[in-house]
Amino acid sequence: MRFFVFTAIKIWLKLLNSIEIRGLENVPEKGALIMAANHLSNADPPAIAAFASGVRPISIMAKKELFKYSAAAWLLRRFGAIPVDRHSEGGAVSALKRALEALKGGGCLLLFPEGTRARGRELEPKSGIAYLAHKTGAPVLPVRIFNSENFSKLGKIIIVFGKAVSFDPGLGKDGYRDFAAGVMEKIFSIEP
Repeated sequence: MRFFVFTAIKIWLKLLNSIEIRGLENVPEKGALIMAANHLSNADPPAIAAFASGVRPISIMAKKELFKYSAAAWLLRRFGAIPVDRHSEGGAVSALKRALEALKGGGCLLLFPEGTRARGRELEPKSGIAYLAHKTGAPVLPVRIFNSENFSKLGKIIIVFGKAVSFDPGLGKDGYRDFAAGVMEKIFSIEP
């Protein structure tokens, strides 16, 4: 099922755009992994997951509002998406617990450190990415997507998978904000 859905997404994206994917060789086939990407549009999660799914299955952290729509909710649940209540501390904690479980089981998790679409502005990243990397030892793979905010305008979308970085456990909780900011710097240093 996952294969067919992601194949359909790839075809749909290729019909609307020219797509260039680089750096897939940086995605390990096994082991816990956090993919951290910039977020420009609603096309980002399915695009990144669809093209990386040829290497390994991916779970996505997604805002809980997406789970209100029956078709989207069905697909998101089917693929192990983790709902995030961005407006409730308890909801965020619950999402982090589920993300920890997925990573401790050797899964791959796609998240957007800024917590929402940035749309051309830089937002402060959330420290949850550092927490997950620290508690699981999972490396963080920076991913940059270019031009997805124009995905329906027959433009060219470029997705680049960078080189993984790891959280230094010696930093402890005090290093969470700096690590998250460093991940965003890595993402934005990726060239098209």
